[in-house]
Amino acid sequence: MQKPKRPAEVLAEMIRDGLAEEGFEVQVHSNLRAGWDVAIVSDFDNEGAQFRAQALAAELRQWYDLEA
Repeated sequence: MQKPKRPAEVLAEMIRDGLAEEGFEVQVHSNLRAGWDVAIVSDFDNEGAQFRAQALAAELRQWYDLEA
């Protein structure tokens, strides 16, 4: 089954909405092993947000591929 492709901006928005927090920039980029990956950029300690974003990305990877 081929998964629908979504642009990085759309995947980042889905993850940002799932985090339901302000003050984080979500970046989605290509990853050869996983297909795509997520990074959180913030001036604050973002370890918890990065963990939650990775969990959301793992779930979304089951449904969407990154559009090149």
